[in-house]
Amino acid sequence: NKKMNEKMTDPELGKEKSFGTLELSSDSGDNQSQVETAIPSDEPSVLTLTPPSSSSDRTAHKWLLGIGFLAMLLLGASIMLISNFNRDKFFFEFQSFARGFHDVSKINLDTIVGHLQTLSVSVTSESAQYKSTPNITLHNLDIRAQEISNFSGIEMVLYIPLVDASLRSAWESYTVQNQGWIAKDYKYRGWNASNIKRIREQIYDCDFNFTSLPDDEHANAIAKDETYIRDALPMLGYANGRPMAPISQFGPAVVDPSLVMMDLFSHPMFGKEMVASMKYKHTALSKPMDLSLFLDSIAPQTNYSANTKRSFILHPVKKDFPKDSEVMGFLMGIVSWEEVFKLKLPSNVNGLDVVVKNACGDDFTFVANGGKPPTFADGDNHDYLYNQFGYETVLYEATEIDAASGDSQCYRHRLVIYPTDELRESFDLIDPLHVLGFGGLILLVCGGIFFFYVRYTQRRQAKLMEQAKRAETIITSVFPKGVGLRLIKQAEEMERQTIKRVNSRKMLNTFLAKNGVEALIPERRKPIADFFPNTTVMFADIVGFTAWSSTREPSQVFILLETLYEAFDVQAHKRDIFKVETVGDCYVAVCGLPEPREDHMVCMTLFAEDCLTIMATQVQSLEVELGPDTADLGIRIGLHSGPVTAGVLRGDRSRFQLFGDTMNTCARIESSGERNKVQVSKETADLLTTMGKSSWIYPRSDKIYAKGKGQMQTFWMRRLQHSDDPSIAPKKMKFPSDRYQHPSQTKAERRVSLHGNIKRRSGNVSKKKFDRLVSWNVDVLMSLLKQVTERRELLETKPDDRRVIKAVEEELSVPVSEGGKAAFDEVVESIEIATFNAQAVSGPLPHVMDMGEQIQDELREFVHTIASMYNDNPFHNFEHASHVTMSVMKLLSRIVAPDIDGDESQLHDHTYGITSDPLTQFAVVLSAMLHDLDHLGVPNSQLMKEVPELSRMYKDKSVAEQNSIDLAWALLMEDRFATLRRSIYSTTSELRRFRQLVVNTILATDIMDKELKALRNAKWDKAFSHQGVGALGSLMEINNRKATVVIEHLIQASDIAHTMQHWQVYRKWNQRLFKEMYRAYCEGHSEKDPSDGWYEGEIGFFDFYIIPLAKKLDECGVFGVSSHEYLNYAEQNRKEWEKKGRSVVAQYVEQIQHEYTMAIRERNH
Repeated sequence: NKKMNEKMTDPELGKEKSFGTLELSSDSGDNQSQVETAIPSDEPSVLTLTPPSSSSDRTAHKWLLGIGFLAMLLLGASIMLISNFNRDKFFFEFQSFARGFHDVSKINLDTIVGHLQTLSVSVTSESAQYKSTPNITLHNLDIRAQEISNFSGIEMVLYIPLVDASLRSAWESYTVQNQGWIAKDYKYRGWNASNIKRIREQIYDCDFNFTSLPDDEHANAIAKDETYIRDALPMLGYANGRPMAPISQFGPAVVDPSLVMMDLFSHPMFGKEMVASMKYKHTALSKPMDLSLFLDSIAPQTNYSANTKRSFILHPVKKDFPKDSEVMGFLMGIVSWEEVFKLKLPSNVNGLDVVVKNACGDDFTFVANGGKPPTFADGDNHDYLYNQFGYETVLYEATEIDAASGDSQCYRHRLVIYPTDELRESFDLIDPLHVLGFGGLILLVCGGIFFFYVRYTQRRQAKLMEQAKRAETIITSVFPKGVGLRLIKQAEEMERQTIKRVNSRKMLNTFLAKNGVEALIPERRKPIADFFPNTTVMFADIVGFTAWSSTREPSQVFILLETLYEAFDVQAHKRDIFKVETVGDCYVAVCGLPEPREDHMVCMTLFAEDCLTIMATQVQSLEVELGPDTADLGIRIGLHSGPVTAGVLRGDRSRFQLFGDTMNTCARIESSGERNKVQVSKETADLLTTMGKSSWIYPRSDKIYAKGKGQMQTFWMRRLQHSDDPSIAPKKMKFPSDRYQHPSQTKAERRVSLHGNIKRRSGNVSKKKFDRLVSWNVDVLMSLLKQVTERRELLETKPDDRRVIKAVEEELSVPVSEGGKAAFDEVVESIEIATFNAQAVSGPLPHVMDMGEQIQDELREFVHTIASMYNDNPFHNFEHASHVTMSVMKLLSRIVAPDIDGDESQLHDHTYGITSDPLTQFAVVLSAMLHDLDHLGVPNSQLMKEVPELSRMYKDKSVAEQNSIDLAWALLMEDRFATLRRSIYSTTSELRRFRQLVVNTILATDIMDKELKALRNAKWDKAFSHQGVGALGSLMEINNRKATVVIEHLIQASDIAHTMQHWQVYRKWNQRLFKEMYRAYCEGHSEKDPSDGWYEGEIGFFDFYIIPLAKKLDECGVFGVSSHEYLNYAEQNRKEWEKKGRSVVAQYVEQIQHEYTMAIRERNH
């Protein structure tokens, strides 16, 4: 019946045509009505509609009763299932939540301990260098303590040396004479130094009560600790009396220095921890205590609640790096348990009981409430009704403690997490009673609907018969019977002819012979197009994309575009925005078609705001995957309103297209916009004003010039929602108050005296960006480490005895100051590269191995520590090291996957074995991350003048590079990275080869050392000469030499990769290097103003180093298209610099002087 009533509109004639005809016949004898329709057949068929009888009511009632009975059974079963489901759901969700809480807490505590360990390495280094213990003053402890507090949450750091009774008088005199560190701290914070209190002149005992125990219990605890100390001291060599452990320095933000000289060893609670730490050389975590005595001496660092629990972490400081070296003192950090349990719960989640226990009975309960401050209570206060839900795990354990001694239990902190009634209520559980009531309601509604549907159907069928009679009269009066059917058949036949294809040459020839060539010409189709007078068009272009993509692999470029455009598409669908197309990195959308709407300009403005927010969040999250500078990408958006012509442009790839002046104008508006801003035309602005949205926009101060349009007045859109994202918010540089002088002063006045060694500066990178860089480096190294482990397992390499490996590690870790071999002396002509082994390439696909959480945690901690050891230089910083690492990965990927045909053995030979050796790839990438470690922002020549002890130690050869190697190697050799080391190498040969690769690769970045440069040139000439195998050694020796040369040139090219990338990338890093050199000049670390000759120096650098190096990459023949890409960019940048370099240098100077001026004003304000 529905088909009979359908209509078809002829667009040319403007008339309505029926799909068929209708005939009715009535037979009153049997009370039936019949409907005859025109259907696809020669003879009409008859469709009989029988009016419903009274039996249909009885059938409906039976169905209703049956459905009701079945529904009651289902409801009863559902209640039982829901009850079991609620219990299981709550248990599993709580267990998952508890595991996450433990993981976060453990990571927080490990990070805190790791920062103390890192500072301990620095103290040990100073001790080994000056050999004046215990008379040591730690430089910039206040700044270091502030950094540790910012990154880890440690509220206070104290340095506590061990002082023998025979040295007491000398140490007291030294400490009194060297208390100037307090004044330096006051000056650094801008405080009045005249208010400084003098420290005591003699060591004094500590008699403060750090517990809230009753007097008798406190006395028993003190007696127990004194007994433990008395029994343990003779084993530590103190048979005639205990040593003293006075506080020497502390920070940050010292307010009252009266703590200095306080002997913490005199208090049994501290003395016991120190004895245990000396005995087992481990880090001790104390029980919760009242540590307000210490915190009252510094400015408050946190805003924790008053009843928060605190403990101190005691880390031993050794005189030297060997494991069995003597303990010379301690670093003590005061930490709040609220910092350890720093996990923000949702505001609607309340009541998580966290019980911290140890065998000494020092239990306390932490109650976490979402959106509210946490609460603490002594003892185990959890609800015992939830005992079966308890999630117990170890939070901290001193693994080297002897369990037989009984100490291990007190140093083993267990975490037991319990739910509460409030937590259970916060979970989205299903109430069975609600289900029962809701099900019953649905049953009643369905029954009522069914009943009324039966009544409605009876009336509708009666009306249908009357409508059929009237329809027959109308249809037969307009068209003859069967016209509609013939039209449908004609359309179907045309469709079959359109999609029919000629499958063979014979059929094609037959067709042409009968019909001629003209028969193949298709009939012209009517265009599908419309005119839309009221639309708003958006053009959105990614700012910095061209420069960013020049440093990435093609797959990374598409990951970025697909992620962004997919997010834009989802939001466009929500806003009813029509996406037109994407052209490169430009996203085109329109609002107001295909369905017109009056508020098209408002909707598009909101969508543009959405795109800004999406861009800001996505690029930050993608930086971990795609590498440095991804978060610096922005977006430029232009909006214009006007008429457009829209339609389907048919062809090989039919597309929906927009045409008209509106599109051209919008493109001009977008191209003249600014980063992370939306620029709208005057037409769009007027429409927004008409809609009452004038507050959304404000006029641009200057007019833009548009090709074909002339001067145009445009408007900026205000951000409709605030964002704290750093890629949108304007960046503001921070300057220490004493770093720069006013630019109006003379050159001589601007230069300041050094006052000794170059000081390390605090970091300026945001913590979010710092964490993203760390995570990206960890992911890169972990992927290579998996390949190293996989190759080792495929070859079934048998690991050497750990004691043998340990002996070699100690041999390679002897400091230069103690007679160890300098890294410069370890440089060799060629490094042994792994030979080809078919077994190593016949295994499973790479990157699928599970390395275990321990290795991943240690690698993350190692990279995090390395990153924190980089100084805040404009150029030589961790961000630049990450950029170098990314360039190394790009070149390695071109080596690993070159454009050649052949099997794996041919690939191995073509790349001199680098593709077959994951350990080599891992070592090179790791070296890129380490190569500028602890760089002080000055060249080696200046460093040797100002730090003569380093110059003497390294014999005036590659001082900064050798220092980076020694610091990184010493850190890697620490006990906390033992598992990581075992995953890198399992035999002594792998260890020595890994060490050799790191040394050769890092020292290759010193391009100024003439001896190293001559050695590299000689190796290149020898490796790629045309002499035969016999003259230059065996084939293996030749390949090893070539691989070594390729690796060294790879790291050199990566170290200056910005000069062989897009012009914007080159400008960015060149400006940072200039700023670093200019800062060194202003601080007195350079005799020459870098602006004098910077232009000429860059041209010479291109001509005599960069371009020749790019040509060598091309000549060695293993980097594929990357060598051509690098050479082309280098030559283009050289031409661009020759043309614009002088004005660019002037802009550098002008910008730096402006920053200096603003910094001085801010400081004075």
